Amino acid sequence: MKRRTLLQAGGGLAAASVALATGCDNKTGKAGAASSGTATEAAAGAGAAQTNAAAAAGGATKGHASQSSWTALGKSLDGKLVRASDAAYATARRLYNTRYDTLKPSAIAYVKHPADIAECLAFARRYDTPVAIRSGGHSYAGWSSGNGKLIVDVSALSKVGAPSGGITRIGAGAKLIDVYEGLGAHGVTIPGGSCPTVGISGLTLGGGHGVVSRAYGLTCDSLVGATLVTADGKTVDCDKSRHADLFWALRGAGNGNFGVVTELRFRTHPAPRAVMAYMTWPWAKAAKVVASWQKWGPVQADEIWSACHLDARPGNTPSVSIAAFSLGSYRELQNAIDKLADQAGGPGPAKSVRLTPTGYLDAMESYAGCSSKSTAQCHMPGSLPGQTGAGKLGRETYAARSHFFDRSLSTAGIRTLMDQIEAGGRKGVNGNVALTALGGAINRVGRTDTAFVHRGSKFLAQYLTSWPANGSPGTRTAWLNSFHDAMRRHSSGAAYQNYTDPGLTDWKSAYYGAAATRLAQVKRTYDPQRLFSTFPQAL
Repeated sequence: MKRRTLLQAGGGLAAASVALATGCDNKTGKAGAASSGTATEAAAGAGAAQTNAAAAAGGATKGHASQSSWTALGKSLDGKLVRASDAAYATARRLYNTRYDTLKPSAIAYVKHPADIAECLAFARRYDTPVAIRSGGHSYAGWSSGNGKLIVDVSALSKVGAPSGGITRIGAGAKLIDVYEGLGAHGVTIPGGSCPTVGISGLTLGGGHGVVSRAYGLTCDSLVGATLVTADGKTVDCDKSRHADLFWALRGAGNGNFGVVTELRFRTHPAPRAVMAYMTWPWAKAAKVVASWQKWGPVQADEIWSACHLDARPGNTPSVSIAAFSLGSYRELQNAIDKLADQAGGPGPAKSVRLTPTGYLDAMESYAGCSSKSTAQCHMPGSLPGQTGAGKLGRETYAARSHFFDRSLSTAGIRTLMDQIEAGGRKGVNGNVALTALGGAINRVGRTDTAFVHRGSKFLAQYLTSWPANGSPGTRTAWLNSFHDAMRRHSSGAAYQNYTDPGLTDWKSAYYGAAATRLAQVKRTYDPQRLFSTFPQAL
């Protein structure tokens, strides 16, 4: 059963294991296959066709390289160049989200080192060929691919270095499951998401949140340095003392804007034993659950993370649940959950409660949906970089949007939330909203200390709908957009840049807020010819 399908079904700890579907819905994949006429679909289609003004400014028209030029590029690389005539092309061009299966890039370059990347960028400059950068292929908008583009895929740069002096070096193409397993062998971790096949660079460069972010901060908050190849083909090391402006920008706005990241250097954190929890209530108590959770979740001790889920269930009553995770003791989490249920106006005892002590790595495997799989099985199947012959994971079909909330929802806001979920069920939509508690270490970073500016928010909402790969998105995306529109006035107006949203008209403000002006300056410095501006929301 797919992870997102499992989320719709609910059911004990299994549902808690996918409460972080944000990792798979992220990072970075969206829609090329079908058009419903909505703003979101239209914008995604425009991105795929490369007709937007930003793409035009970056030379994002069909490349004019000859067959012999492409052949020469392939011979110049130590990595593998896959073209449409190659047997591997059908697999190599695919992203995680099946909505983008119609996209047809000119070639996919599986680069092995910075020199390969420099060769690809030189080719792109010479032949005016648009470039897309791909790590895990999870772009919500499908922008790690595109028609006629040269995809620079960093999956082969996947080494997870042994920690030394509290620092680890990780290749930009390492998949999240390999990061957790590699660091877990040394008893340490970095804060990250849950989807096992997400690339570490895509996650990090857009912020990156997960079940230990309230304790350890965002993924980008643990970043202490990075190496990347800039538009002119130069390899640059950046940190707080070298190219500090670029290092600042990479922590929140680095996805595809400034260069091709090859290595990330992180400060590691302890990976102790933990406790997972999952609770459900009858839908009749949903309003009280949301009202109580939003006062409770963002103010808990740093080690306690939680998310509140409301799920539409076609033909059935919607469901409401809370997943929690703690780096503290069983008793501490139990006491905290009791306070949630019993506070004034609270929902009272849950219909079902499960608290499970677990090892840290076991918990990450559980959230990844990989508890019963080996590390090799917890990959996409195949022989290309990033895949394994033993891989058992499949792809999914979905769309999602987001809002940050700086204050608790009013009674009217909660009612709107519930109305939209109920409407989804009546319309036969598989969909949900996940409200994820922020605060803690996330909000102790200054608002503009990094390019991730959402430091004053209480929680993040992700609205999501999924459907069969051969199904029509129309009703689903219409519901999704209606949900997003209805909740806008209750939100801060900001959106999570890792949940790339082609439907946003004010995306620069929504993603980057007060950091936007400085980011534009960094862009002019490191990509003055806008080589990396081949997608609609490029800086």
